[in-house]
Amino acid sequence: MDKMVSFSVITPVYNREDCIGRCIESVANQDYPYLEMLIVDDASVDNTASVIESLTRKYPFIRFYQFEDNQGVNAARNHAISNSTGDYAIFLDSDDYFADNALHFINRTITENPGYQHYLFSQDDRMDYYNSHPSLYNRITELHFEDFLTGKVSGDFAHVISRPLLQSFPFNEQLRIYEYINFLKLYREEKRQLFIKEIVVLRERNRFDSVTKTSQLNNRKSLNNQYIALKESLNLFAADYLNLSAYDSLGSHIRRQYLLGVALGLYHENRTLEAFAKENKVTTPFFYRILSRLKLGFFLKIAIFAFSAIKNYFKKSE
Repeated sequence: MDKMVSFSVITPVYNREDCIGRCIESVANQDYPYLEMLIVDDASVDNTASVIESLTRKYPFIRFYQFEDNQGVNAARNHAISNSTGDYAIFLDSDDYFADNALHFINRTITENPGYQHYLFSQDDRMDYYNSHPSLYNRITELHFEDFLTGKVSGDFAHVISRPLLQSFPFNEQLRIYEYINFLKLYREEKRQLFIKEIVVLRERNRFDSVTKTSQLNNRKSLNNQYIALKESLNLFAADYLNLSAYDSLGSHIRRQYLLGVALGLYHENRTLEAFAKENKVTTPFFYRILSRLKLGFFLKIAIFAFSAIKNYFKKSE
């Protein structure tokens, strides 16, 4: 019989009365003995809390917390993580659910492939990406921090992370979203991760209230949030880009941040960014600099909103 590790399933939730029950039942159906599910309700205003409370009486593995005020998904994650006790933490969003026998499969994978603190499993809606990506073609692949930093590998996975490691890197609660920054810090700390191309989580990603929709660039707040995320990411990982001689990736990052800076009217900040780019032999396009010098941010902002709306329209039509 395989050695069995203990798991903490981390589930933040907000206004998901229609699907949180399915999420919880998928955990119960795992029939896994060493398990806790930490659910943090981020001040829902529907019947989410009532649904969860009714299931806590049925399933003793549930540990339920409620925020009085809405604090964002990252704050909810941090609260659950700080109170978790399992050997490994697993993120399971409230609109997602486990595949059959997912926890037994994850446990077997960990015991057969020891020595890693961060395992990456597959999610059903990402299989086309995994199967078409040359770095993820094999069933089991070791990945490294530079793969993610340079964008060689991107997007989301089902994360299974050593609890002590995860507790050392709390999510940025000011950003609310853009959790990729925290995962980059985890990738850098551990240096290597094991990817397993087997589906353990099924996802629902076309909901109108999906958290990912808040990252669409269709208003000033979304522009500002993405700019802040890019700025923090550059502050955290600029030295890593340079140490890896990843100048193309660094340049792409700087250009995205610079363009958003123009749209937000952050012309002085862009001068500082220009100086940093020049110092590190990265070119900012002449056209971008003209937009910034002439302070044409308003027109660029409107163009970004229009492009985002068109892109979202065709995505919905697919």
